Amino acid sequence: MKALVKRWLATPAVWQSVGALGRWPGLRILMYHRIGQPGELFPHLEVGTFASQMRWLARNCAPIAPGDLDAACARPAVRRPPVLITFDDGYRDYHDNAYPILRELGIPALVFLATGMIDDGTMVWTDIVYWAFHATDRLSVTLPWESGITELGGEQARQEAVRKSKRALKAVDDVERRKHLDALLDRLGVAGKWARLGRQMLAWDEVRATTDITSYGGHTHTHPIMSRLTAAALDEEIARCRARLTAETQVVSPYFAYPNGTRADFNQDTQRALVKHGFTVAFSTIEGINGRSPDRMALRRLPTSARTEADFAWLVAGGPIRA
Repeated sequence: MKALVKRWLATPAVWQSVGALGRWPGLRILMYHRIGQPGELFPHLEVGTFASQMRWLARNCAPIAPGDLDAACARPAVRRPPVLITFDDGYRDYHDNAYPILRELGIPALVFLATGMIDDGTMVWTDIVYWAFHATDRLSVTLPWESGITELGGEQARQEAVRKSKRALKAVDDVERRKHLDALLDRLGVAGKWARLGRQMLAWDEVRATTDITSYGGHTHTHPIMSRLTAAALDEEIARCRARLTAETQVVSPYFAYPNGTRADFNQDTQRALVKHGFTVAFSTIEGINGRSPDRMALRRLPTSARTEADFAWLVAGGPIRA
Protein backbone atom coordinates (compact mmCIF):
# COMPACT_ATOMS: atom_id res chain seq x y z
CA MET A 1 0.00 0.00 0.00
CA LYS A 2 2.79 2.44 0.89
CA ALA A 3 4.49 1.79 -2.47
CA LEU A 4 1.23 2.57 -4.28
CA VAL A 5 0.84 5.82 -2.33
CA LYS A 6 4.38 6.85 -3.23
CA ARG A 7 3.84 6.20 -6.95
CA TRP A 8 0.55 8.09 -6.83
CA LEU A 9 2.20 11.02 -5.05
CA ALA A 10 4.99 11.22 -7.65
CA THR A 11 2.62 11.97 -10.56
CA PRO A 12 2.63 15.69 -11.46
CA ALA A 13 -1.16 16.03 -11.31
CA VAL A 14 -1.34 14.64 -7.77
CA TRP A 15 1.84 16.33 -6.55
CA GLN A 16 0.55 19.81 -7.41
CA SER A 17 -3.07 19.27 -6.33
CA VAL A 18 -4.26 16.99 -3.53
CA GLY A 19 -0.67 16.00 -2.70
CA ALA A 20 0.04 19.59 -1.72
CA LEU A 21 -2.68 19.46 0.93
CA GLY A 22 -0.76 16.91 2.99
CA ARG A 23 2.68 18.48 2.68
CA TRP A 24 4.33 20.65 5.26
CA PRO A 25 5.49 24.02 3.90
CA GLY A 26 9.15 24.88 4.06
CA LEU A 27 12.49 24.61 2.36
CA ARG A 28 13.80 21.17 1.47
CA ILE A 29 17.59 20.92 1.35
CA LEU A 30 18.77 17.76 -0.39
CA MET A 31 22.18 16.31 0.49
CA TYR A 32 24.32 14.43 -2.03
CA HIS A 33 27.89 13.11 -1.96
CA ARG A 34 29.17 11.03 -4.89
CA ILE A 35 27.39 10.85 -8.27
CA GLY A 36 29.06 7.93 -10.02
CA GLN A 37 28.99 5.45 -12.86
CA PRO A 38 27.94 1.81 -12.46
CA GLY A 39 30.65 -0.42 -11.01
CA GLU A 40 32.69 2.26 -9.26
CA LEU A 41 34.32 1.31 -5.96
CA PHE A 42 32.91 3.86 -3.55
CA PRO A 43 29.22 4.03 -2.59
CA HIS A 44 27.46 6.50 -4.85
CA LEU A 45 24.20 7.48 -6.49
CA GLU A 46 24.34 6.47 -10.14
CA VAL A 47 24.35 9.34 -12.60
CA GLY A 48 21.25 8.07 -14.42
CA THR A 49 19.27 8.05 -11.19
CA PHE A 50 20.51 11.53 -10.34
CA ALA A 51 19.44 12.80 -13.77
CA SER A 52 15.96 11.35 -13.28
CA GLN A 53 15.69 12.98 -9.86
CA MET A 54 16.71 16.38 -11.20
CA ARG A 55 14.25 16.17 -14.10
CA TRP A 56 11.46 15.30 -11.66
CA LEU A 57 12.54 18.17 -9.42
CA ALA A 58 12.51 20.67 -12.29
CA ARG A 59 8.95 19.63 -13.21
CA ASN A 60 7.46 19.53 -9.73
CA CYS A 61 9.44 21.83 -7.41
CA ALA A 62 11.18 25.20 -7.38
CA PRO A 63 14.96 24.69 -7.21
CA ILE A 64 16.61 27.73 -5.63
CA ALA A 65 20.08 29.22 -5.37
CA PRO A 66 21.54 29.45 -1.84
CA GLY A 67 21.11 33.21 -1.88
CA ASP A 68 17.34 32.68 -1.98
CA LEU A 69 17.35 30.54 1.18
CA ASP A 70 15.91 33.15 3.54
CA ALA A 71 13.14 34.15 1.15
CA ALA A 72 12.20 30.50 0.55
CA CYS A 73 11.82 29.92 4.30
CA ALA A 74 9.91 33.15 4.86
CA ARG A 75 7.36 32.41 2.12
CA PRO A 76 7.06 28.63 2.14
CA ALA A 77 5.19 27.22 -0.84
CA VAL A 78 3.58 23.79 -0.93
CA ARG A 79 2.43 23.34 -4.55
CA ARG A 80 5.97 23.71 -5.93
CA PRO A 81 8.07 23.63 -2.76
CA PRO A 82 11.48 25.30 -2.80
CA VAL A 83 14.43 22.89 -2.91
CA LEU A 84 18.14 23.57 -2.48
CA ILE A 85 20.61 21.01 -3.85
CA THR A 86 23.82 20.48 -1.82
CA PHE A 87 26.88 18.25 -2.16
CA ASP A 88 29.35 17.45 0.61
CA ASP A 89 33.14 16.97 0.40
CA GLY A 90 33.85 18.18 -3.14
CA TYR A 91 34.27 15.04 -5.21
CA ARG A 92 35.60 15.15 -8.76
CA ASP A 93 32.44 13.49 -10.00
CA TYR A 94 30.49 16.67 -9.23
CA HIS A 95 32.30 18.30 -12.16
CA ASP A 96 32.21 15.21 -14.37
CA ASN A 97 28.73 13.82 -13.71
CA ALA A 98 26.43 16.09 -11.70
CA TYR A 99 27.29 19.55 -13.01
CA PRO A 100 26.44 18.85 -16.69
CA ILE A 101 22.96 17.65 -15.68
CA LEU A 102 22.34 20.61 -13.39
CA ARG A 103 23.57 23.07 -16.02
CA GLU A 104 21.31 21.58 -18.69
CA LEU A 105 18.29 21.89 -16.40
CA GLY A 106 19.27 25.27 -14.96
CA ILE A 107 19.33 23.98 -11.38
CA PRO A 108 21.71 25.78 -8.97
CA ALA A 109 23.77 23.84 -6.43
CA LEU A 110 25.86 24.46 -3.32
CA VAL A 111 29.02 22.36 -2.88
CA PHE A 112 30.95 22.18 0.40
CA LEU A 113 34.70 21.72 -0.01
CA ALA A 114 37.18 20.01 2.29
CA THR A 115 39.92 22.29 1.01
CA GLY A 116 42.92 20.30 2.20
CA MET A 117 41.90 17.31 0.08
CA ILE A 118 41.95 19.51 -3.02
CA ASP A 119 45.27 21.10 -2.12
CA ASP A 120 47.08 17.85 -1.32
CA GLY A 121 45.40 15.44 -3.73
CA THR A 122 44.41 13.23 -0.79
CA MET A 123 41.09 11.61 0.11
CA VAL A 124 38.59 12.21 2.87
CA TRP A 125 39.64 9.92 5.73
CA THR A 126 36.31 8.08 5.79
CA ASP A 127 36.90 7.13 2.14
CA ILE A 128 40.37 5.88 3.04
CA VAL A 129 38.79 3.61 5.65
CA TYR A 130 36.33 2.26 3.10
CA TRP A 131 39.04 1.74 0.49
CA ALA A 132 41.44 0.09 2.98
CA PHE A 133 39.05 -2.70 3.93
CA HIS A 134 38.31 -3.41 0.27
CA ALA A 135 41.92 -3.19 -0.89
CA THR A 136 43.50 -5.43 1.76
CA ASP A 137 44.26 -9.08 1.12
CA ARG A 138 44.08 -9.80 4.87
CA LEU A 139 41.26 -12.10 5.94
CA SER A 140 41.24 -10.78 9.51
CA VAL A 141 42.65 -7.89 11.49
CA THR A 142 42.95 -6.71 15.05
CA LEU A 143 41.67 -3.15 15.02
CA PRO A 144 44.01 -0.69 16.80
CA TRP A 145 41.32 0.26 19.33
CA GLU A 146 40.19 -3.31 20.09
CA SER A 147 41.74 -6.51 21.39
CA GLY A 148 39.63 -9.02 19.47
CA ILE A 149 39.91 -10.20 15.88
CA THR A 150 37.69 -8.75 13.14
CA GLU A 151 37.02 -11.18 10.31
CA LEU A 152 37.22 -9.93 6.72
CA GLY A 153 36.26 -13.06 4.84
CA GLY A 154 33.49 -11.64 2.64
CA GLU A 155 31.85 -8.45 1.40
CA GLN A 156 29.35 -8.33 4.24
CA ALA A 157 32.11 -8.74 6.82
CA ARG A 158 34.15 -5.97 5.21
CA GLN A 159 31.20 -3.61 5.06
CA GLU A 160 30.53 -4.24 8.74
CA ALA A 161 34.21 -3.59 9.54
CA VAL A 162 33.96 -0.27 7.68
CA ARG A 163 30.87 0.76 9.64
CA LYS A 164 32.41 -0.28 12.95
CA SER A 165 35.69 1.50 12.23
CA LYS A 166 34.08 4.75 11.12
CA ARG A 167 31.89 4.74 14.21
CA ALA A 168 34.88 4.21 16.49
CA LEU A 169 37.09 6.80 14.79
CA LYS A 170 34.39 9.47 14.86
CA ALA A 171 34.02 9.02 18.62
CA VAL A 172 37.61 9.90 19.62
CA ASP A 173 39.54 13.15 19.62
CA ASP A 174 41.13 14.08 16.31
CA VAL A 175 44.75 13.41 17.32
CA GLU A 176 43.84 9.88 18.44
CA ARG A 177 41.77 9.37 15.29
CA ARG A 178 44.77 10.13 13.09
CA LYS A 179 47.00 7.75 15.05
CA HIS A 180 44.42 4.97 14.90
CA LEU A 181 43.92 5.45 11.17
CA ASP A 182 47.67 5.20 10.47
CA ALA A 183 47.86 2.05 12.58
CA LEU A 184 44.83 0.56 10.81
CA LEU A 185 46.38 1.04 7.38
CA ASP A 186 49.58 -0.61 8.59
CA ARG A 187 47.72 -3.61 9.99
CA LEU A 188 45.75 -4.00 6.76
CA GLY A 189 48.97 -3.80 4.73
CA VAL A 190 47.77 -0.93 2.54
CA ALA A 191 49.57 2.12 3.94
CA GLY A 192 50.34 4.63 1.19
CA LYS A 193 48.73 2.59 -1.57
CA TRP A 194 45.48 4.56 -1.87
CA ALA A 195 47.17 7.00 -4.29
CA ARG A 196 46.83 4.32 -6.98
CA LEU A 197 43.13 5.16 -7.16
CA GLY A 198 43.84 8.44 -8.90
CA ARG A 199 42.38 11.83 -8.07
CA GLN A 200 39.05 11.62 -6.24
CA MET A 201 38.43 15.26 -5.37
CA LEU A 202 37.76 18.35 -7.43
CA ALA A 203 40.68 20.43 -8.68
CA TRP A 204 40.54 24.18 -8.17
CA ASP A 205 40.30 24.74 -11.94
CA GLU A 206 37.20 22.52 -11.95
CA VAL A 207 35.74 24.49 -9.07
CA ARG A 208 36.17 27.74 -10.97
CA ALA A 209 34.78 26.21 -14.19
CA THR A 210 31.44 25.39 -12.55
CA THR A 211 30.62 28.67 -10.82
CA ASP A 212 27.97 29.68 -13.36
CA ILE A 213 25.41 27.58 -11.46
CA THR A 214 27.46 26.43 -8.45
CA SER A 215 28.11 28.20 -5.17
CA TYR A 216 30.84 26.86 -2.91
CA GLY A 217 31.07 26.69 0.86
CA GLY A 218 33.43 25.39 3.52
CA HIS A 219 33.66 21.88 4.95
CA THR A 220 36.83 22.31 7.07
CA HIS A 221 40.35 21.78 5.73
CA THR A 222 40.98 18.11 6.63
CA HIS A 223 37.43 16.86 7.41
CA PRO A 224 37.72 16.21 11.18
CA ILE A 225 34.77 15.79 13.49
CA MET A 226 34.62 19.36 14.74
CA SER A 227 33.36 18.62 18.24
CA ARG A 228 36.45 16.41 18.74
CA LEU A 229 38.94 19.25 18.15
CA THR A 230 40.74 21.43 20.67
CA ALA A 231 39.88 25.12 20.51
CA ALA A 232 43.15 25.88 18.71
CA ALA A 233 42.70 23.09 16.19
CA LEU A 234 39.11 24.13 15.54
CA ASP A 235 40.17 27.70 14.82
CA GLU A 236 42.94 26.46 12.52
CA GLU A 237 40.64 24.15 10.56
CA ILE A 238 38.09 26.89 9.90
CA ALA A 239 40.65 29.61 9.20
CA ARG A 240 42.57 27.49 6.68
CA CYS A 241 39.36 26.43 4.99
CA ARG A 242 38.22 30.04 4.75
CA ALA A 243 41.57 31.26 3.41
CA ARG A 244 41.86 28.59 0.72
CA LEU A 245 38.24 28.86 -0.38
CA THR A 246 38.42 32.64 -0.69
CA ALA A 247 41.79 32.65 -2.42
CA GLU A 248 40.76 30.14 -5.08
CA THR A 249 37.20 31.34 -5.78
CA GLN A 250 37.57 35.08 -5.04
CA VAL A 251 34.26 34.81 -3.17
CA VAL A 252 33.76 35.23 0.58
CA SER A 253 31.20 32.48 1.09
CA PRO A 254 28.89 32.54 4.13
CA TYR A 255 28.08 28.82 3.77
CA PHE A 256 29.50 25.89 5.71
CA ALA A 257 28.58 22.23 6.28
CA TYR A 258 29.66 20.28 9.36
CA PRO A 259 31.56 17.04 8.59
CA ASN A 260 29.29 14.14 9.55
CA GLY A 261 26.88 16.79 10.78
CA THR A 262 24.87 15.04 13.51
CA ARG A 263 23.99 16.80 16.76
CA ALA A 264 27.06 15.21 18.38
CA ASP A 265 29.44 16.62 15.75
CA PHE A 266 29.11 20.35 16.44
CA ASN A 267 28.27 22.59 19.38
CA GLN A 268 28.06 26.25 20.39
CA ASP A 269 31.84 26.59 20.39
CA THR A 270 31.89 25.28 16.81
CA GLN A 271 29.23 27.75 15.75
CA ARG A 272 30.94 30.70 17.42
CA ALA A 273 34.20 29.83 15.67
CA LEU A 274 32.42 29.66 12.31
CA VAL A 275 30.84 33.08 12.77
CA LYS A 276 34.21 34.49 13.83
CA HIS A 277 35.59 33.50 10.43
CA GLY A 278 32.59 34.72 8.43
CA PHE A 279 30.56 31.54 8.00
CA THR A 280 27.07 32.63 9.00
CA VAL A 281 24.92 29.86 7.49
CA ALA A 282 25.72 26.26 8.49
CA PHE A 283 24.23 22.98 7.31
CA SER A 284 23.84 19.83 9.40
CA THR A 285 22.81 16.29 8.51
CA ILE A 286 19.88 16.44 10.94
CA GLU A 287 16.89 15.34 8.90
CA GLY A 288 13.89 17.58 8.36
CA ILE A 289 12.27 20.47 6.53
CA ASN A 290 13.25 24.07 7.29
CA GLY A 291 10.26 26.19 8.29
CA ARG A 292 9.74 29.93 8.63
CA SER A 293 12.35 30.50 11.34
CA PRO A 294 15.06 27.85 10.93
CA ASP A 295 18.27 27.74 12.92
CA ARG A 296 20.65 29.29 10.37
CA MET A 297 23.60 27.58 12.09
CA ALA A 298 22.02 24.10 12.00
CA LEU A 299 19.92 23.88 8.85
CA ARG A 300 18.29 20.51 8.30
CA ARG A 301 18.81 18.38 5.21
CA LEU A 302 17.32 15.29 3.59
CA PRO A 303 19.71 12.46 2.61
CA THR A 304 19.15 11.27 -0.96
CA SER A 305 19.37 7.50 -0.88
CA ALA A 306 16.15 7.15 -2.92
CA ARG A 307 16.55 5.07 -6.08
CA THR A 308 13.07 5.27 -7.64
CA GLU A 309 11.07 8.32 -8.69
CA ALA A 310 8.32 7.37 -6.24
CA ASP A 311 10.77 7.13 -3.33
CA PHE A 312 12.32 10.43 -4.35
CA ALA A 313 8.92 12.16 -4.37
CA TRP A 314 8.23 10.72 -0.92
CA LEU A 315 11.59 12.06 0.29
CA VAL A 316 10.99 15.56 -1.07
CA ALA A 317 7.46 15.59 0.33
CA GLY A 318 8.98 14.97 3.73
CA GLY A 319 7.73 11.43 4.21
CA PRO A 320 7.44 10.90 7.95
CA ILE A 321 10.03 13.62 8.65
CA ARG A 322 8.93 17.07 9.74
CA ALA A 323 10.74 20.25 10.72
